[in-house]
Amino acid sequence: MTKTSEIAKFLINDHLNKIKYRNLPEDLTPKDINEAYLAQKEFQENCGRGKLGGFKIALASKVQQELCGIDHPIAGGIFESEIYHSPFEVDFGSYHGLGLEFELAMEISEDLNSKSIKFDRNNVLDCISNIYSAFELIIDRDADYENIDALSMASDNVWCAGVILGNPIENWKNVDFNTLKSTLYWNDESPQEAIIKDANPFDTLAWVINLRLSLNLNIPKGSKIITGSVIKTRSPKKGDVVTYNVGNLSETKIRLI
Repeated sequence: MTKTSEIAKFLINDHLNKIKYRNLPEDLTPKDINEAYLAQKEFQENCGRGKLGGFKIALASKVQQELCGIDHPIAGGIFESEIYHSPFEVDFGSYHGLGLEFELAMEISEDLNSKSIKFDRNNVLDCISNIYSAFELIIDRDADYENIDALSMASDNVWCAGVILGNPIENWKNVDFNTLKSTLYWNDESPQEAIIKDANPFDTLAWVINLRLSLNLNIPKGSKIITGSVIKTRSPKKGDVVTYNVGNLSETKIRLI
């Protein structure tokens, strides 16, 4: 059995047995990010959650990167069976350490592969068919955030447990995303606002695409790519009702049951 297979087996076992998140043991720690992505691919193929329907970014901010001892973001996969649509009821008990993030999701309009052009914030607009507000479900397995190894986290599919999509933004090409604001409504709390451009969503989209293609991994038409949270991750509890509104153009709503 290869080292990356051993890594995937270790992580899958921890998930199945609901073991609190732990960094990989020294003999299984990937030697670099490329080996971590190979282990991630084996995890995705063998964890029993089906095929991928999209991709995500994590550790997009310098603060998060410094905390995890890495100087760049990392990417993971979203399983097709874990892409849901708003309004949605989240079964709180089905997750081991659940967090919510507040994002934009982009739908890819064409098949992309290693022969595709290199993307940036401008030309990436040409391969988007829809944009949605979205929640990402994070499963951190009660991790100690002061002790997270980025290579272990990357191997563990960057903790993605799925996404909930709002309605697509109509005529999104005519929307000024530089001034667009989003609003988070959490139970009866005062609403919390954020500016969409703070997450650099189109730069992020280009980065995720370029990374995956550089690893010779295709991105099928229709894939959903989420582009980073504009509000700090929050841990919900049973009974919470949470709504995320992007400029009154797209709304995502969940209830924790």
